Amino acid sequence: MTQQIYLNHGATSLRKQEPVMAAVTTYLQQNQELAAKRSFMGDASERNRYLAREAVAEFFNYPDASHVIFTANVTTSLNMILQGCLRPGDHVLTTSVEHNAVRRPLEILRKQGVSVTCLPCAEDGSLEPQQVAQAIQPNTRLLVMTQASNVLGTILPVQECFAIAKTHGILTVLDTAQTAGFLPIDMLALQADVVAFTGHKGLLALAGIGGFILNDQAAVIMKPWLTGGTGSFSELAEMPASLPDRFEPGTPNELGICSLQASLSWLKEQDYLRLAAKERELTQQFLTGIKELPVRILGRQNVSESVPLVSIVPRQLSCDELALQLFEDYGIITRNGLHCAPWAHETAGTLATGTVRFSFGWDTTSWEIQQAVQALTEILTKE
Repeated sequence: MTQQIYLNHGATSLRKQEPVMAAVTTYLQQNQELAAKRSFMGDASERNRYLAREAVAEFFNYPDASHVIFTANVTTSLNMILQGCLRPGDHVLTTSVEHNAVRRPLEILRKQGVSVTCLPCAEDGSLEPQQVAQAIQPNTRLLVMTQASNVLGTILPVQECFAIAKTHGILTVLDTAQTAGFLPIDMLALQADVVAFTGHKGLLALAGIGGFILNDQAAVIMKPWLTGGTGSFSELAEMPASLPDRFEPGTPNELGICSLQASLSWLKEQDYLRLAAKERELTQQFLTGIKELPVRILGRQNVSESVPLVSIVPRQLSCDELALQLFEDYGIITRNGLHCAPWAHETAGTLATGTVRFSFGWDTTSWEIQQAVQALTEILTKE
């Protein structure tokens, strides 16, 4: 096998930056010492969590770091949010390109008496904001939507959709799994009541750390879904009312939190929007390189309207065969199948075939794009 080329950043970021690895290493080396120094005034771990909350709050432009809740990932966050905010008899709006992290919790809630309306996106993943207004019912309580599909890449008009929802007093929940670290996400400007994030994709932290930020309104509405020890108010039979304790039971992932603080600091120093501009250039290079090949290219095919991923369906062989050949013969790592997002594939008309997804990140190079285009050309133009 040739040198491996990693083009699966939409699933997870692979290589971590030196400051992140250094922070994690230091934490592991000092962990026993920090634990031994625990005192009634708090400990170094609590200080690290506080600094990480501040970094997350700044990144998403929310003024109160105590409203940053750490979880294992964006899936856990969305389950906690949806299960905590919706009650039987409520109505919820979502879109037809959502990940199973939204679809499956909503299916459980549907069976418990919550009605669900799935706003139909166009085949390329785009959505008309006016559909939100048309779908609102008297009992509509919440709008949850991804900022960009992990299959189609299309960036949705979140700000416009949320503005409509807020005029009707509807809670707004944003899934930033594919956009955090690529798009600027201003929680206040977007009128998002809750923003869910994961650390291991565009935020470049370790796997196993994620979370959500919720405003005062959402904090009142949302009930704890996970409960347990918090190290505070232990005499209470219920979770404490104060944030972040109310939504953070159990031992926290200190290592993941440490990595997230370090990666956010690195992204700030590097100017992540400059990195995003480079990723757009690479995406355009890839799109230009494959436009004449016998494949169907999904999404808008406009890098200004998409995150840096491209999903294709070959016309002459299956997606499984193409992904396998890319890996075995060229060392190119992609992601094939349904990407845990069957709604998006139904929207695109690819539920039966799946796609092969190429997704690019901070360390992807132009040479790697060239190699991927060349490999696709050789595989797909064989006599």
